[in-house]
Amino acid sequence: MKKILTHFLTSALLISIPLTSLTISMYTVTTIAKAGKKIELNSRKLILRIGQSKKISIKNISGKNRKKIKWSSSNNSIVTVNKAGLVKAKKKGKGRIMAKYNKKTYTCNVTVKNKNISKPDSYDGDVSYPVSFAFAEENSAVTYGKVNIDTYFSNTTNKNRKCAVVLPPHYDKNKKYPVCYLLHGLGQDHTDWLNAKAHVIIGNMIAEKTAKEMILVLPNCRARANDIYVGDAFSLDNYHAFDNFINDLRDNLMPYIKENYSILEGRENTAIAGFSMGGRTALYIGLSMQDTFGYIGGFCPAPGLFAYKMNGIAEDGLFKEDNFKLNDEYSNNTLLMIVAGKSDSVVFDIPETYHNALVQTNTKHIWYKTTGGHDITVMDHGFYNFAKRLFK
Repeated sequence: MKKILTHFLTSALLISIPLTSLTISMYTVTTIAKAGKKIELNSRKLILRIGQSKKISIKNISGKNRKKIKWSSSNNSIVTVNKAGLVKAKKKGKGRIMAKYNKKTYTCNVTVKNKNISKPDSYDGDVSYPVSFAFAEENSAVTYGKVNIDTYFSNTTNKNRKCAVVLPPHYDKNKKYPVCYLLHGLGQDHTDWLNAKAHVIIGNMIAEKTAKEMILVLPNCRARANDIYVGDAFSLDNYHAFDNFINDLRDNLMPYIKENYSILEGRENTAIAGFSMGGRTALYIGLSMQDTFGYIGGFCPAPGLFAYKMNGIAEDGLFKEDNFKLNDEYSNNTLLMIVAGKSDSVVFDIPETYHNALVQTNTKHIWYKTTGGHDITVMDHGFYNFAKRLFK
């Protein structure tokens, strides 16, 4: 009997879905204070889960005049507000919070979403639920397939490059398999995900029938002439080498995998995910090549998808926030997942800025934070929960 050591961690997972346009019209009447500053609500739209609270206020009103504000709710069964402007979500639905001051009315639209649902894989609602993490020791009796270290020629870098290819148990050349590309972090290479035991995790998942059989491809994402990690980790040269991997992947590695392995083609059979800088790169490639990848994952993704300054480096960003989204034709048939560590002291809250941007563009995706920092715990946790949803 195959022995599998499994332990479970839980964390809150948030599945974000497109927000439909509100049927209730929102209006805000503004006046100008004596000092010339605009008087307005500090929030015109709130999204809360049942039981959550958030305080709102009218800006540019002096303290003594705040007592003159009269707060009210359009539906107290859905959302309430007290005289201090504390909004509380009661049950699922939509409502309005009104603040009346000096004969003017200021309005905030509120959407209240469920706290929990029974079917965790459903996208029906903005919800939280536990997710699990299964891990097996390397000396487990489970057969997890052969690991090949392959060499392919890259026209992008004009040199031979290496990648690791993890085959499913009992790989059969007469059978076709879907493919998942796993990308490594800034200072790593094609061995990174082997050190993280991705091949053991997927082998145990296949044995337990919690994942589909698939081929894992673990490339070196540093697409430049010298693809060995050298020099300062935080440098534009290192970052641009990761960005350049989109060309190496598309023009060299993917054709090599197609020629040398028995794979299923099409976006419904092709996934890409990564950790840290690999997470940034996976999101960049996945959202840039939506016709190629039907499954996209970023675990603790690094900054750079949007303009930023960090570690003495500034970049303009690979996307603008308003075009960081799935195209309409792929919005309902793509798995897009972002995972963050609750104690990440390397990329901090960068992953959440990506999640927030997807919310603003009404892009369906999975988002959650889990126990851990910028480390293998979150790396493996994200991969497990990503892999269990692939090719289904």
